[in-house]
Amino acid sequence: MRRTFALVLAVFLLAGCASTAPRQDGMRIDDCGRTETFPQPPRRVVSLNQHATEILLALGLGDRLVGTAYPDDHAPPPSVAAAYAEVPKLADEYPSFERILEAEPDLVVGGYASAFDDSAGRGRKRLEDNGIRTLLLSESCSRAPFGMDALFADVAMFGRVLGLEDGAAELIADMRRRVAAVERRLAGVPPVDVFVYDSGEQTAFTLGGHGLGDDALRRAGARNVFADVPKNFADVSWEQVAARAPQAVVLVDYLGAPIGAKRDYLRGHPLVSGAPGVRDGRFSTIPLVELVEGIRFPDAVERLARDLHGA
Repeated sequence: MRRTFALVLAVFLLAGCASTAPRQDGMRIDDCGRTETFPQPPRRVVSLNQHATEILLALGLGDRLVGTAYPDDHAPPPSVAAAYAEVPKLADEYPSFERILEAEPDLVVGGYASAFDDSAGRGRKRLEDNGIRTLLLSESCSRAPFGMDALFADVAMFGRVLGLEDGAAELIADMRRRVAAVERRLAGVPPVDVFVYDSGEQTAFTLGGHGLGDDALRRAGARNVFADVPKNFADVSWEQVAARAPQAVVLVDYLGAPIGAKRDYLRGHPLVSGAPGVRDGRFSTIPLVELVEGIRFPDAVERLARDLHGA
């Protein structure tokens, strides 16, 4: 009995440590122009940007996530909200290099390229020179349109790096199922021409055709009127917005940017107030984190389909 108990205990302990066990040959990851080698899954991870943090928590990283920063809203998805509340917040925006070091990470993950700003002292090389590996979500460096399959490739990559392959597979399957359900409901429905308004008065900062948000619009039965702009987000002129006569407007919501003020600005704009979507009051509101790479991609597709088509 004692030998049996000891064997069971040993198996249990090994299973509990499996996610951080050393790898025989290491793992090489090519990420946004840099190559990182992981001899073992990281044990202490800092995540800079909310959408990156949500991916890591959804994979099941748990207490290995020792710091986060730069939240974009107050309400993480219910699936990760409790875990998110337990992660120490290093800063309201980006933390200093010294604050990052205080968390003693062996990996720092960035959601946007600005997370690794050389001029602010947080460059990838500087972190790596201090023994800290770095990874950046691929949407931030992609030179081609970034869609759902590229998101899934990133999720799978993080699963391999962190030793959380099962969590990655489950997350991908669930997201794929939810998006497919919306696409089935919208089969044959004509798309709605949509203008996405993030911010700006002299020019309009809008969603271009290279980001994940454009793919979310398409799968939700919408046609981004600035899909021809080869960027994730870009400035366009108000004359261009008016000329493209969007049938609906999607307002981007994030901390510090009142939605009501955006709506009122468009309604009072001398050029855009006459566009069909503004004139008819056909507005939808979507959190910024649903339009960038992350676990909220199905939320964006479901929200937009509901608002634009009632589906």
